[in-house]
Amino acid sequence: MNADELRHVDAMVEAWWWWGHTPDAAAGWYIGLELRGRRFDYWAGLVRNGEPYLYVEELEGEGLRAGLEIKPPEMWAGHTCDVPFMQWSLGNEAHGVMLDDPFDAVRNAFGTLAPVTFDVEWYSDGAPRSMALAPAEGGYERQGYEQQGSFDARIELSEGVLAFEGPSHRLHVWGAPYRPASLAMPAGDDLLWAPYRRHDGAVVVQVLTSAGWLARTVDAP
Repeated sequence: MNADELRHVDAMVEAWWWWGHTPDAAAGWYIGLELRGRRFDYWAGLVRNGEPYLYVEELEGEGLRAGLEIKPPEMWAGHTCDVPFMQWSLGNEAHGVMLDDPFDAVRNAFGTLAPVTFDVEWYSDGAPRSMALAPAEGGYERQGYEQQGSFDARIELSEGVLAFEGPSHRLHVWGAPYRPASLAMPAGDDLLWAPYRRHDGAVVVQVLTSAGWLARTVDAP
């Protein structure tokens, strides 16, 4: 149903995620939003060959506006469904950090402060596919779907604007947090790592490969 694209106000947790990369996987981006009542977590990232990892996070944020717009202190992000299951417009204005070691994002995310603006148009390449999701703890219903698509992005950094397009993937789940669990993770020095941390202490090890994005959740010790 078209209404499934937007908020399920009775859900304890709800998450929307988008990923994209260039056809040669030389650069990629992601955006994630998780709502828990009036609080939220927000992430955005940019990876490029030979460049530091740009990481944006807002954990346990406040400032949820109408729809899927957030306005915590000193940043803004919007997620607009233009046509259900067909087109989304995504944007942010924030300060991220440039990390030479991507895994600093899950330890102490101290890096070079970097103002950034994302402007992304997302388009579907086919119908959504229901995700097989186990019931959440406590027996809460957990539902969701994922969809393949393409994107057209403009990402503005202090050194200029990056304009690129390529394949993309998105998902929307509600009833439980989105905790990815890829069965196998690659190894190698030429991969573009983009890990992030969750408010609950879990770490998501995320990487862009020639086959697209992969991720696995690792619980904090």
